[in-house]
Amino acid sequence: MSATENNLNIAPERLMLLITIVEQRRAIYYNTLIQSFDVNFQVVTQGRGTAASELLETLGLTASEKSVIWSVVRKDRVKDILETLEDRFHKVRGGKGIAVTVPLSSVIGRLSYGFLANERSIA
Repeated sequence: MSATENNLNIAPERLMLLITIVEQRRAIYYNTLIQSFDVNFQVVTQGRGTAASELLETLGLTASEKSVIWSVVRKDRVKDILETLEDRFHKVRGGKGIAVTVPLSSVIGRLSYGFLANERSIA
């Protein structure tokens, strides 16, 4: 069996949707940080919080103008990304935020998967 045939028999790494909510003024910083983990696809949208002020204070989130960063990441990178985000949420002045992941149950096509997973070897 050739190396190419062998690669076709290996199940690809699962993909996860990483949702990161940060203050608008920090969106570019966190977008760039997440991209440094070989994340090939991200979308940044604007949001406005509607949570009660008590909850916002408990979470350390004061401004209601937020940016939501939607990132498709490989499951094997999630732990490193979340640990780095948690570290930066505590160390960056005014850099608090929330990050969660949701599994993507299906991605159709090898080329689509290859793009989303930032896999250059899939053809």
